Amino acid sequence: MKFKIKINEETSFSDIRLELENLRAAPITEIPLNHLQKIIEFLGAIEVPASGSSVRFRHRILDPHPFYHGYFQIHKIHKGGNQDLIRKNDFNKILYPTLLTIIELLEK
Repeated sequence: MKFKIKINEETSFSDIRLELENLRAAPITEIPLNHLQKIIEFLGAIEVPASGSSVRFRHRILDPHPFYHGYFQIHKIHKGGNQDLIRKNDFNKILYPTLLTIIELLEK
């Protein structure tokens, strides 16, 4: 699967939602972190310092949310060079529902 999404001024939440669905349905075991970071940055989250092998993000729209309290994080796998990956299971269980929640809150 090619991991390319063109994000520009014409990109909509529907486009992002479709890309997330495609990632969820793709027959892969790992997803490049840099691909997901493009989507996360488009949604307005910023990367904040994290410990160990996790990547942590902050989005102000999640501040009042009882589960997130403004932050979400995911475990990354370092494969050498600048290639960091996310396990698809982690994406499906953690990141996918979080990003959909952000999209739903932004659409309100």
